Amino acid sequence: MKELDIDMVFTYVNGNDPEHIKKKNQNAGSSNFIQKYNPKIRTNNIEEIIYSVRTVIKFIPWIRKIFIVTDKQIPPIDKVLIITQKVIIIDHSKIIDKKYLPTFNSDVIESFLHNIPDLSEIFLYNNDDVMHFREIKRDDIYKIIDGKVLLKIRSNFNYNIVKLINTEFSKRIIYTANIFFQKFPKIKLVHNHHTKILRKSTLKQLEKTQEKILHEMRINKFRNDNYINYLFFAVNTDILIHKNIIYDYKEVIELHLGNKNYNPKYYEEIQKRKPKFLCLNSMNFTFKEPLKNLMNNLI
Repeated sequence: MKELDIDMVFTYVNGNDPEHIKKKNQNAGSSNFIQKYNPKIRTNNIEEIIYSVRTVIKFIPWIRKIFIVTDKQIPPIDKVLIITQKVIIIDHSKIIDKKYLPTFNSDVIESFLHNIPDLSEIFLYNNDDVMHFREIKRDDIYKIIDGKVLLKIRSNFNYNIVKLINTEFSKRIIYTANIFFQKFPKIKLVHNHHTKILRKSTLKQLEKTQEKILHEMRINKFRNDNYINYLFFAVNTDILIHKNIIYDYKEVIELHLGNKNYNPKYYEEIQKRKPKFLCLNSMNFTFKEPLKNLMNNLI
């Protein structure tokens, strides 16, 4: 298998930073800000980015570069990684059209990742609470068949189940799914909530051909429920274009923790299974020391 250059991209925000809070409050008053759609738990920072980056270096050592996209913040990662440029910090202002700044909307930020300078054609994308605990091989990510690069995409999307979930996230997934079904009634859509495998040329093509849909999303400085879910849109568009490999992948754990307090059972499964892909979604401060202990045990 040809060894393609593959980069990793993280998005990072420290929601506890006074400057970030000030900027957020200033914009909330003049935007379509809905508190229940933008809870503080989503931007809580317990320094999980430290461990997320370390798991990439340990278990995906063939990653060429790690980019961290942030808004005038410096994530608390190992300084030597920045000095050696294994990790490169990318400010929002370097990749996002200034007419959409500042933005506190993850979909908007994600829709500009393809503008990262020197980003590889195929790249992985993680939130800062997505981690890895077993070796990931190139064969987990892509295959080259007849000279074509096919991405390996895990499928677990059920329209009827997602439609019953009354959150802004699920509403945007359904909104996006309906766009596909209008043009392709029999399409099989895919969705996951962990590492995304993305193709830069597809994201650039969306930029050229879907300007109206993207603009309707990007004018929302905060998350809402009446526009596309960008990553869902991008991943399924890439499947339409390139006929990627859709499969059911078992080495994944997704824990959607929200405001739950730490409970040992959440980490017992991680220690037992050592998943290749882990999403610890929205941890609060009770998880900080247990997370550190877990990382010391596993990496």
